[in-house]
Amino acid sequence: MSLFTAAGYVLWWAVLFPAINVPIIASLVLAISHGPRVGLICAIVCSAGYAGWAWLQPGSFRAWVTEPVRRRWLTWSRYTRTWESTCTLHGLTATLGGRTLTPTLRTVTIGKTTDVLAVRIVTGQSVADWHKQSDALAAAWRADRISITATSPGELRITLMRADVLAEPIVLPMPAPATPVDLALVRVGITETRHWWQVPLLGHHVLIAGATGAGKGSVLWSLIAGIAPAVKTGLVRLCVIDPKGGMELGAGAPLFTVFTHDATDTTLELLRQLVTVMHARANRLRGHTRLHTPTTSEPLFVVVIDEIAALSAYVTDRKVRTEIEQLLGLLLSQGRAVGISVVAAVQDPAKDTLPLRQLFTVRIGLRLTEATQTTMVLGQGARDAGAECDRIPDATPGVGYMMVDGTAYAQRVRAFHVTDHDITALATRFRRPPSRPNKTHQPHNTDTGHTVGEGSGE
Repeated sequence: MSLFTAAGYVLWWAVLFPAINVPIIASLVLAISHGPRVGLICAIVCSAGYAGWAWLQPGSFRAWVTEPVRRRWLTWSRYTRTWESTCTLHGLTATLGGRTLTPTLRTVTIGKTTDVLAVRIVTGQSVADWHKQSDALAAAWRADRISITATSPGELRITLMRADVLAEPIVLPMPAPATPVDLALVRVGITETRHWWQVPLLGHHVLIAGATGAGKGSVLWSLIAGIAPAVKTGLVRLCVIDPKGGMELGAGAPLFTVFTHDATDTTLELLRQLVTVMHARANRLRGHTRLHTPTTSEPLFVVVIDEIAALSAYVTDRKVRTEIEQLLGLLLSQGRAVGISVVAAVQDPAKDTLPLRQLFTVRIGLRLTEATQTTMVLGQGARDAGAECDRIPDATPGVGYMMVDGTAYAQRVRAFHVTDHDITALATRFRRPPSRPNKTHQPHNTDTGHTVGEGSGE
């Protein structure tokens, strides 16, 4: 090795790890210019200083000294060292004129639990070719899960998760009456990237699909908790339908303007009232705005339905079922713009049990029993990219994926863990405001003794 080559390596390492190499280089320079004793003294002083730094400021010491070395080592040992052989073994290379073309590993970002690779694929490949090898690649790189998405033509982002930040339940942060509520982004949990999970509610309908025990109740109650301060002020009105007898949502009745727990005339009357409100608002807002702005006089109606299939596919009376489906279809197709949002939970998202599922603009898939159900809720592209609801463990209720219309990829999330004590506290602190006389029309009272007319508390 020539002197210039050695000097180049020294400079390269000095640039990569300046906090380590600058003291070493300084000690060597002093040893050469002033003798070994001076160089040794410099090395001892620097070592003592670094020991004190690590003791007094461990965070900055890790950031400047140990983390750069760790990231560089893991980048090489996990990916760079075996990149070409890994691509070859998984059929992700190509041959042209006797040359082997290998995808380019552009950048590697090493995180605490997640690594992200930026890759330029070989001409003639597509993201689908990489999706087919996703399970094998995850095994090769010793990752728990893998997500492969296209960032631009010919460019991929491979995300490898080596630990699950959503493995443990997340305690509900109990809101206060003064807690601000953003109805466009309601906080209901956390995401895989350790950010708040925020569900768009205003101007959207939300579908929550999951098998028994998947955590649909956690999502519903987290959403209710997120908007509870707005319920107390009258900015939001909760109309809740629990056709399974009220066991899941009945404890929150003081929060609800309307609460029904069957699929009979009471629920039908509620849906009729909501459609009447929808038409009245549409007539007033036509030509003035494209999206209703909630106020205490004209609040946002949030219609929560636990097991929506019980209102359609499982109703034996054909006449009642037909009318319910028609009313729900009207609310789902026309209600968003006038301030009526439907939040529905379902176990089986199949078309024959939920024919209106495509009208939901926000779809949340929790643990599901079949891969086809994941495709029904989130789409085939989302599942190919790694949103595999059918692989969510039984031990993690509330974990799932959210897909919003207009976005390309599903977001992995977990809802807050809401206890019975939390529900009691919510019902006590955030009771609905007293209703005022209905000035527009006089529909029949529901189970809570309230109506949803435009004058009843609006």
